[in-house]
Amino acid sequence: MTQQRHERPAPPETLDDDPPVRAVMTHRLVGVDPATPLPTALRLMVAGNVRHLPVVREGRCVGMVAEVDLLRGLAARRGPFGAATLLVADVLRPVVAVPPDTPLHEIAARMDDERTDALLVVEGGRPVGLVTATDLVHALAGRVR
Repeated sequence: MTQQRHERPAPPETLDDDPPVRAVMTHRLVGVDPATPLPTALRLMVAGNVRHLPVVREGRCVGMVAEVDLLRGLAARRGPFGAATLLVADVLRPVVAVPPDTPLHEIAARMDDERTDALLVVEGGRPVGLVTATDLVHALAGRVR
């Protein structure tokens, strides 16, 4: 029986090349208004095949909402006076932004520090992408899109 050998890239700390986040980030952003009801935002995520939405008011990103935030909000929306209509503004997280030239090891450290799995990539004050923990895993596995 022949044993298969799987080649793995060197760990990031041994590589000379620590690519910038722009090499792995998602460029297609799907945003949502803070006044959007949670079910509508969840349908938008499903339709866009995304798990994070930048929350935008008057052209400015005011936060981020993750799929888990919407699901928790929907599960807890029963208030003392019956069903409550929660909005994205009720469950959004502060936005954590990084420039597109940030090396991936710094992205991973920032995600760990901020206890988040997604960061907004901003250039010149405007959002240009989103990087998630999944993007980092793909990069480490050598499958950068």
